[in-house]
Formats: sequence, C-alpha cells, structure tokens
Amino acid sequence: MKCARFYGVHDVRSEEIDKPVCGGKEVLIKVAYAGICGSDLHIYNKGMFVQNIPETMGHEFVGVVEEIGSGVTEYQPGDYVTADPMVPCGHCISCQSGSFNTCEELGFIGEVRPGCFAEYIVMPEDKLIPVPKASNLRSMALTEPLAVALHICERAQFRAGDRIAVIGAGPIGLLTIIAARSIYGVQDITAVDISDTRLELAEAVGAADVTKNLKEDRLFDKVIEAAGNPHTLKLAAEHVMPNGKLYVVSIFEENTEFDINRLVASQITLVGCNVYTREDLIRAVKAISEGEVEVDPLISGEFDLTQCAEAFRILSSKNKSAAKILFKM
Repeated sequence: MKCARFYGVHDVRSEEIDKPVCGGKEVLIKVAYAGICGSDLHIYNKGMFVQNIPETMGHEFVGVVEEIGSGVTEYQPGDYVTADPMVPCGHCISCQSGSFNTCEELGFIGEVRPGCFAEYIVMPEDKLIPVPKASNLRSMALTEPLAVALHICERAQFRAGDRIAVIGAGPIGLLTIIAARSIYGVQDITAVDISDTRLELAEAVGAADVTKNLKEDRLFDKVIEAAGNPHTLKLAAEHVMPNGKLYVVSIFEENTEFDINRLVASQITLVGCNVYTREDLIRAVKAISEGEVEVDPLISGEFDLTQCAEAFRILSSKNKSAAKILFKM
C-alpha cells in the first residue's frame, strides 16, 4: 500500500509498504481522507515527537471499516469511522484519573506507532468513533482538529456576550472561530494573523473583525493564543482585559520568555488547553454530520500520497496561504 513516511527534518517520502493485518480486537480501516496537522509540521520542520524513523505519519483521518478481528463486536465492514489517535501511557497520575489528554508521556499515532498517511490503518476497536453513514467523508476528515477547537471553547466557557481575540488564524484558530460563533453564539470575534489569505478566510467563517496589528488600548475578555511563537504570546498577554483570561493552545518549538508580572498586575488567568477528550471527538462528529458547523471552507486542497513532499512544502512556506490540506486515498 502507499504511505507517507518521515525520514528526517524536511524529508517526507512516499513509499510502498505491506498492508497491515488486524488482530482479534482490532479493525482494518481503508482510509478515505487524512489531514495534515500543525503537529505534523512540527515533526517535519523540527523532528519533534517521533520515536521511530522511518515512521508513517498522520493522526487525523476518516475511513471505512474493511475487516474486523475475531473479537470485534461493535463494528462491521462498511461502517464509517474516525478514531481517537491519542496513545497515552496508561499508568501516570493523569491516566489513572481518566485525563488521558494530560498524560505525562502522551503520544499519537503517526509519532509512536504507524499513522494514517496510508491507504490502510489498523486501530484497536475501543479507539474507534462511529460516523453516520450519510456523512460527507471529506468534511468528516476535520473531526479531530474540530475536537481541539471544541475543547478550547469548553475550557474558555464561551458565552454569547464575550469579546474574544484569536491570535493565529491557522486551522485551529479558524475552527475555534467557527465553533465559537456557530455553537456558542459569540459574535464579537477578532482574528489576528500576518497572512492576508488567512485573514480573509477568518472573516468568511465568522470573525467580526480581522487585523494584522492590534492597537495598544484594544483589550478582550478572552484571548486565544493559537500561533505558537514568542511574539504572539507576548501580543496575546498584552491584550487581555484586567481580570480576563488567556488561553494558550499552541505547541512552541522553542523555550519562550514571558512577562509574568503582566498577569500578576492585571489578575489575568493563564489557561493551558491540550488537544481534546474522547467526548470532544464524539461532539465534533455530531457537529459536522448534523451541519452545526461548516468546515469545508478550511480545506485548501487535496493531494495524493505520492505528492506528500509537495503538500508539506506548501504548508511550511512563509506565505501561509493554505489552511488545511488533505490526502485523498
């Protein structure tokens, strides 16, 4: 089968490997679509997270059950599914309490075991999430990143009257705007980014205002930092109202200095948001399948696995003109 494998920084290759075989409590899934995530770009640009080289990348996908193991009871061939791609350790304090997204050694498929940038993937039955048969599989490929956005919205406890800013209009920032407006009723949303294309997209999906720069006196009840660099973190902290909240959802590739005195003086609450829960994934499936949110505008293009190097090059370019790129199998 075709797959896209990581060999090193800026070295992603299309290869032919053996089709996997499912065990007793496992399911073989024919992948329909798989999305390139920001964390995949961290792997591509910095070699972060990956434990084995080469490794089949990817953790965002939707597909169709092709075969089931002898012990599988909940799924049948032909079922549409997505999956929880987290691979927690199972024994740390967080895992013991059921908070798998805060596992001390949390990994994902595509990092610590083969991922979904392949024509087929095997997953344990208990990691699967059913997708309604009538669903548009192309849209459902964004289930996992939408779950990240829903987790942010829940952590932020968005209310209709909130005045919020989203710093970074990449896929997670854009999906947060979509969810905040469509599901939580927030109207006063400002998107901040350096890319004209992404600002245009932010406005199209629901931002009331878009800008490359925030005036010094412009403050917000809640600010979402979704860009992941020292400048944007500083910018985010500077534009939170006294007694407001700053939500950091990015992965930072480098250690970052931060003026903690700003938080102390203005009694700003700093909140971390890490990926999602299984419940967020289930909620994301429902939101897309029932039309609560429209995610298709974020899809910038579809590529074959043989074009993986080009897809990663586009998403890593400085102009940031693309949002979400999918591999179509």
